[in-house]
Amino acid sequence: MTEQVPPEAGRGPGGSSTRRLPVRVSDRIQRWGRVILVVVFLLAAPFASAATGRAVHDAETRRAATLSDTTKVEARLVSDAGGPAVDARAQSLVRAPVCWTQPDGHVRTAVVSVWAGSPAGTTVPIWTTAQGAATSRGPATPGEAVASAWMTATVTFALATGLFTAMWKVFTKLVDTIRYRGWEKEWDEVEAELSEQFRNR
Repeated sequence: MTEQVPPEAGRGPGGSSTRRLPVRVSDRIQRWGRVILVVVFLLAAPFASAATGRAVHDAETRRAATLSDTTKVEARLVSDAGGPAVDARAQSLVRAPVCWTQPDGHVRTAVVSVWAGSPAGTTVPIWTTAQGAATSRGPATPGEAVASAWMTATVTFALATGLFTAMWKVFTKLVDTIRYRGWEKEWDEVEAELSEQFRNR
């Protein structure tokens, strides 16, 4: 389908014709769809990035507050950590038992995250509370909390950009399909009209 332009429309000074080409429905859909998608992306992507970054920062801050009374100690693996030893750049974490001696002389044990493939006796830094609870990750510093927030926000923005690109490709393909079908329909109408003219000669 195309918009019909009156014969008198678009005539410039001196009667010269300045008519534009007919605007198809698919062209209008693509034009407005592009505007809508860009506006949604410009509004949603920064908001989602800021929201996820803020959430991570708040979570790290709360966690740091709950672990404010922890003390870093050196524990040792009680047994070999499960999993194969691999290149340090691709190592994974597994849960394994460790033991350490508290300031009062009592030996405590706990299960924490360690590098896969670590042999028994390996020194593992852990953080313990006054009650003897242990964790393999200490409280984040303010700088680490900010870094985590920025990293999360950046990843979120990248994901939003990828989603926008995928939506744009799907939308463009859909509009092209509509456009091609319109061309086929118009061509069929032209063929039918030409065939009728030849038969009437």
